[in-house]
Amino acid sequence: MNAAEHFKKAEELAAAANGQVHRSVTGELRADDGVSHLAALAQVHATLALTAATADATSFKRELARANGVELERRTVDPAAFAAAYLD
Repeated sequence: MNAAEHFKKAEELAAAANGQVHRSVTGELRADDGVSHLAALAQVHATLALTAATADATSFKRELARANGVELERRTVDPAAFAAAYLD
């Protein structure tokens, strides 16, 4: 699945979860069985949509640079150096 497909699935699952929440006779909100499962799946797909969009953007940036004759250098981050920079 790509970012758009994950986003669409997240919307569908969130709508389905929302459809299973209703008010009781006393006015309290009640959820049918499985609503938390649907909400969790919606969250997973929303996260995957963001991840895929970020990966697509990085890939697009590299391809655009390459098409213009520029090779972007791959950056690696040393976790210890990263932490030290913010802890000092």
